[in-house]
Amino acid sequence: MAKLIYALATQGRSLALEDIQRILSISARTASRYRRAINEFLTNRHGEPLIKVTRVGGVERWRLNETTPLEGTPYQLISLYVGAILMASLDQTVVRDGLLDIFAALEEAIPVAQRSLLKHYEKKFYATGFGRRRYDVADEHIDVILRGLLNQYKLSMQYRSQKGERQYVVRPYTLVLHREALYLNAFVEDYQEIRTFRVENMLAVKLTKEGFDYPLDYAPEALYEKSFGVFRANGEQITVILEFPEYLYDYVANRTWMSRQEISPVQEGKFQMRVVVSNLFEIFHWVMGIGSDARILAPEELKSMVRVEAEKILANLAGESRGGD
Repeated sequence: MAKLIYALATQGRSLALEDIQRILSISARTASRYRRAINEFLTNRHGEPLIKVTRVGGVERWRLNETTPLEGTPYQLISLYVGAILMASLDQTVVRDGLLDIFAALEEAIPVAQRSLLKHYEKKFYATGFGRRRYDVADEHIDVILRGLLNQYKLSMQYRSQKGERQYVVRPYTLVLHREALYLNAFVEDYQEIRTFRVENMLAVKLTKEGFDYPLDYAPEALYEKSFGVFRANGEQITVILEFPEYLYDYVANRTWMSRQEISPVQEGKFQMRVVVSNLFEIFHWVMGIGSDARILAPEELKSMVRVEAEKILANLAGESRGGD
């Protein structure tokens, strides 16, 4: 029972019953017996049972009953629920679990007279999750990153990149969500500069007890002013001009691809997009995804990258055709 209380206290969030079974190596029946025994003798500061059970999305979750009751409206509750849906990539991580904890606490506080507004709410909002990443296996890393961010402690990190594995000591500045993928902006002491790390490429992350002062002049949005995504290069300014047919105007013009983008009016069934980027990596892949409907007007380097890739695709298709013969 002490281990159960300790697990709930140290996690700082609710735990699914199956997670409790795994952590303590006990059955659901034994866990429930422990909870009943604890609640019979231990209460929180308000005299309520120490362990609270909630259900979110049909999953039974346990948490220490130490939070102050929340007040809110059905619309605020649904806003949280939609947020949880949009963060589906972070399912079974400390981030989404914390959001669901607030959702469960707020749901209990909704007045009975307004509960009819919540009828069938689970069916009224849905996200396909198409192509989403899974971060449940990186939950411990995310937890350490959050603690480093909030406490302003440096992190010791083992990281895998295309150049191999390397050990870093970093000052975590910002956790970035881009295309349902998590990245960490961190100041690398060896290089004396801010770099971006993919969370899924972190092999090990440890929290140090060495603090740092958060820089007052740091602004995450400034890092990405000239990035078509999260990849950037210092000092470079590359002007990219693309032309699209009119039917893609809604897809291209009515979305924010980067902070500074210029879209021309439609003329003679076509329109142009102009951006200044620091590297061509992500805009190259974006253009390839659109295909022949994206005409590259500048720069020549991007044209060459697409041409080389197209030739590789044709070569692969030709090879498959010969193999079929």
